[in-house]
Amino acid sequence: MKGEVTLTDEQLNEYVEPMPGRPTADLDRIDSAVKQVLEEYPEYDTAIDGALAEEIHRGLDITRRTAGDPGLWHWLAVVRYPDLVRHRWEYRSEEAMREKFLGAGSDLYSNAIHRLWWIAELTSRGDDYSTTDAVFANQTMVNKVFDRWFARYQPAVRAMCDELADEPSRVIDETTRRFNHALTNVQLEGLSENEAREMIRQIVAESQ
Repeated sequence: MKGEVTLTDEQLNEYVEPMPGRPTADLDRIDSAVKQVLEEYPEYDTAIDGALAEEIHRGLDITRRTAGDPGLWHWLAVVRYPDLVRHRWEYRSEEAMREKFLGAGSDLYSNAIHRLWWIAELTSRGDDYSTTDAVFANQTMVNKVFDRWFARYQPAVRAMCDELADEPSRVIDETTRRFNHALTNVQLEGLSENEAREMIRQIVAESQ
């Protein structure tokens, strides 16, 4: 996780397995985007996320089921793009860095590349990535929305991102916290986007 170690293909092959469903990807596209980011952005710049999310989402032709396989994200972070992970995330502890390389699965926010794909998946509308761009331009939004329990339910995520787009960090923090708490009494998957939006608007009004 820290320092320089070069692993050979023979060392890695023991841990690499074919993925079911034969997913495809335009890795040349992602390679180019990653190379550009490494050249143009300073280390640990949070703007790297926004610069890469759309390219990673467009470059990986995968279903959400496939995206739920941690092995895909481990391979991308550990084998294909370890330099990107280290460039984006400062080493603060082995536990924190291990999460950026070896997180994924149920935790949307952990793996460095997994989080970019999922946030783009949940916020894009067809070829329109304007909401994705707006979210990554606001780190408070990224942290408070996508590190919450409701973050994988797209109708709630879209409503939350729309309603909090112009709000200050204090309101974003309060609204996401209170909405998350309200879901202890409301079945999240039973909410339509409009119903979620109405709940969020009410909380925003009370939080301002």
